[in-house]
Amino acid sequence: MAPSDPLADTPAPAPLGRRERKKLQTKERIVDCAVALFASRGYDLTTMEDIGEGADVSRATVFNYFARKEDIVIEVFGRRRARLAELVAEAMERTGDTPGRLHHVLTGLVGLYQDEPAAGRAILRAWLRAGGPLMPNAADSAALFTEIVRAGQVQGDVPPDLDVTLAGLVILDAYIGALFRWVDDEDGRYDLEENLMATLDLLLAGITRDSPT
Repeated sequence: MAPSDPLADTPAPAPLGRRERKKLQTKERIVDCAVALFASRGYDLTTMEDIGEGADVSRATVFNYFARKEDIVIEVFGRRRARLAELVAEAMERTGDTPGRLHHVLTGLVGLYQDEPAAGRAILRAWLRAGGPLMPNAADSAALFTEIVRAGQVQGDVPPDLDVTLAGLVILDAYIGALFRWVDDEDGRYDLEENLMATLDLLLAGITRDSPT
């Protein structure tokens, strides 16, 4: 007899009502408009009133969704952290080794910035201006990289005595450092993906070993 699927009896989430859909659409419009204004005017020169005008809502409506301009930046980076979690889940399902999984994750993250470079640079600058690196959860993403490295220990291509928590932090630091260098390169001479992958390969040479045969 085939085992039952534990999710088979889980009810599907109820569809959003018209009111909830409208709220989500308004929130999306506010976020999109804010990022566009950060790119065209800069974070400091963009006001909540500007954002409301661009999103075709009142200033009060903007404040209903976001109490501060910084909260919009936090919202964007929360979504990017969620995308990181999705990429890690995809990587963990892939056959292969730790380097392949990390390359998959970081290539996906690079696309979030290089696909729309002006917006990508703007939101990174806004994150810095909002104090992003000093926020309490700034290093939370390291735990997702740690998950991949820990799986490599189980698989055997990462030494068992490696501090996987430290490895996750180092990978996150390398990723953020590459982003910072890319932000300052308006001429396009710094290839984000190329440089990040070169840095990752250097790190991997120190934290991985040949997979067991």
